[in-house]
Amino acid sequence: MREEVWGMSRTLCLIVLLAACKPDAPKKTALPAAGPQLRATVVTIRTTLEPEKKTHTHTLVIGGGKARSTDEQDQWRLFDTKAKTVTFVDDVAKTTRTESLDALLKKHREALAEPLPPHYPRAYVKRTGEKRPMQGATAEQTLIDIGGYRRELWLAEHRAIPGGLFAMMQASDGPTSPLAPMMRAADDALTRTRAFPLLDRSEVTIGDKKRVTDRAVVEIAERNVPQAMLSVPSGYRDLTPKPAAPK
Repeated sequence: MREEVWGMSRTLCLIVLLAACKPDAPKKTALPAAGPQLRATVVTIRTTLEPEKKTHTHTLVIGGGKARSTDEQDQWRLFDTKAKTVTFVDDVAKTTRTESLDALLKKHREALAEPLPPHYPRAYVKRTGEKRPMQGATAEQTLIDIGGYRRELWLAEHRAIPGGLFAMMQASDGPTSPLAPMMRAADDALTRTRAFPLLDRSEVTIGDKKRVTDRAVVEIAERNVPQAMLSVPSGYRDLTPKPAAPK
């Protein structure tokens, strides 16, 4: 029994990680202010952690068919919503790698299709049909439940956010554990949506303690940003696999 309880605790801790609960605010990196500017949509997202009582914000910058989240530092992703590709940039190794969304989805779903022991729980997904106005759009509630974990998302197709961007973010954020298939149903729903979460709240209870992570879009505004922010840095080594030469 003790081993089963310990196993379930580890399982729930893993689920928190899968939901991308980040306990510490990301380090701020100075972005270049000089140089060509680009008119972009800047989505400000506030994350609140309980019981730590910590709050931090980051932005999702969208412009010229590209998007990037500022909560990723040193290693970050550049989303091309028109070409349907994701470029993985490593500022430390000074390398880039570009993959198509189709290829990423294939690898992502293959990883989540791996078998699980029968005693492990599976996520349950429910679209409740409840709606509410948020940030000038109509958001609909989706609930994800598994054991002592619950995630509540209010998803909306907002005119300022490209459809399918959140799905690209999910698909390119690869599973990190053999237990990731527990979230198969949830992942399938989130990699197929064209909406974006204007509110994303997760709760996990382990023993008598509850951890809550709240992510809320608090502002969507048009601003000028450095064009370099939404560009692949020049001079980096491209590790994208080249197509096989025809025989």
